[in-house]
Amino acid sequence: MGDVERVIEELYADNARKLHWLCDKKLKEFGGISQKDYDDFYSRANYEITLARNSYAPDSGKSFMEYISGVIHYAVMKEVDSRNRDKRRVNALAASMETPVGDGGMVLSDFLVSDFNMEETLLETTEGHCCGRVEAYLESLSEVQRQIVKMKLEEKSVSEIKEKLKLTTRQYESQMQGLKAFSKINLLYSRNNHRHTRHNVRIRSNMGRVTQTMEKSKPDRLSIASIIKKMDRRTIRFDHPLQRESEQWSPSMKGNLIADILQGNPIPALVFAEQIVNDVAVIWDLDGKQRCTNAYSFSKDGFRITRNIRRYMIAYQAPVLDGNGDGVSDENHIPLFEKKEFDIRGKKFSELPEELRDRFWDYNFEIVQYLNCSGEDIAYHIARYNEGKPMTVSQKGITRLGEEYAEMVKNISGMSFFKDLGGYKVSGFKNGTITRVVVEGIMASFFLDNWKKKQEDMCDFIRCNAVPSHFDGFKEMICRLEKVVTKETACMFDVKDSFLWFGLFARFSRTNADDKKFTAFMEAFSETLHKKKVGGVSFDSLNAKATKDKSVVIAKMTCLEKLLYAHLNQI
Repeated sequence: MGDVERVIEELYADNARKLHWLCDKKLKEFGGISQKDYDDFYSRANYEITLARNSYAPDSGKSFMEYISGVIHYAVMKEVDSRNRDKRRVNALAASMETPVGDGGMVLSDFLVSDFNMEETLLETTEGHCCGRVEAYLESLSEVQRQIVKMKLEEKSVSEIKEKLKLTTRQYESQMQGLKAFSKINLLYSRNNHRHTRHNVRIRSNMGRVTQTMEKSKPDRLSIASIIKKMDRRTIRFDHPLQRESEQWSPSMKGNLIADILQGNPIPALVFAEQIVNDVAVIWDLDGKQRCTNAYSFSKDGFRITRNIRRYMIAYQAPVLDGNGDGVSDENHIPLFEKKEFDIRGKKFSELPEELRDRFWDYNFEIVQYLNCSGEDIAYHIARYNEGKPMTVSQKGITRLGEEYAEMVKNISGMSFFKDLGGYKVSGFKNGTITRVVVEGIMASFFLDNWKKKQEDMCDFIRCNAVPSHFDGFKEMICRLEKVVTKETACMFDVKDSFLWFGLFARFSRTNADDKKFTAFMEAFSETLHKKKVGGVSFDSLNAKATKDKSVVIAKMTCLEKLLYAHLNQI
């Protein structure tokens, strides 16, 4: 056996004990090295040994052991220097994050996407034999989002992903925000192994049973640790179909919430409602969803605390430690403590001192819980608790749909067409805009003669006059459109005009023509037909009236119908 092979065998004997010793010897000169860092350096050493085997010159006067020792020491130094350069770049970037943006007092860091490491969590969950959670997470994604996850796990770069999926930077960032939404991430941590959809609990207003107590509500207190455990076990539900989505708060609102928790400041009570469904007690969140979901997200390192918060220096007590890291006591053997302060700006949960992490877990929320609620009770309380808060018109409107139909609308709004194809912003999924688009589409498709200008009036009408087959029929239309829309026509389905195209497609469906002819009409409309006059009036002239009054909407639909049928007759 030659000297080179003998030394390599010696380095890797006993689980590479000598190789690790060579690395550790040099690493002891540096501080702040975690076990994960050691593993990275060992991998780097393995790579260097592979190169050294070919580059070693026996006539150099050095033995291979001397040569490889120098190579490993040099590689460790290069790796440390590289990491220090990265830290300096991060520090420079952190400073630049203070750059003001706009006139609202926000800074650049407020616009960064979540720090939640989706790829790492997926790998950890899979390796932890929690494939059911990963499967549930993936099933909740759109097709484009699933492809992004697959390519990220294959370590594809962002530019490769965007090029492969033909995504703009804005579209890519929109998809990434969707991947990291609370409703998605919660599936990866859920203790329940069943696949989750909104249909796990089918809600009907007549499913309550006889009240078992005269109490209507009761007060309680729960620690954040307890609430998060219940969220992971899904014994507290935040996905009631009448409730608005999570991610409603700005970065500064999230940061101020965490700061208040860490200071022990009082925070408005959370409001829950107990509903008996199929003889099982389900606890729904009525008020406090943003407080709970943002605390949950922060505990999972889902975001860094923005630098634009009211109070960022948090005082706390920590044990006095000696040089060996052991606690110091006085002459009566009572542990000594010292006062400290910590700047929480730019920090994730895992970067807080242990004392502040414990304080976060131990913080108690006041709880008000309504007992034995019917579906009508829950709808009443959700609307009541949101009256004085910035709930959008769309979010308020859906509370008038009733639970069953609100659930159907939200399921439709989660379809791939809206997430991947249409010209919709990611904010539309949070503020209720997409559910409004679906409600308007159903009205235009099946109830145009009863068109209502106000969203809440539409929802009231649909609740009283629609049947499930209307929702099924609308969903089928969306599935058909998904197959035929082109890049050019997809962007025409925006929050302003989608209801017109949905309504027109419903009328087109009666012709039994090939669906591709509809998108061909849309392309022709985009190019020239929008200017063509029908009965002396063009669509452009009608569209100049930015209103959803019934007379204007019906006039627009009539014009589109005539243009469509004329176009089909010419083909």
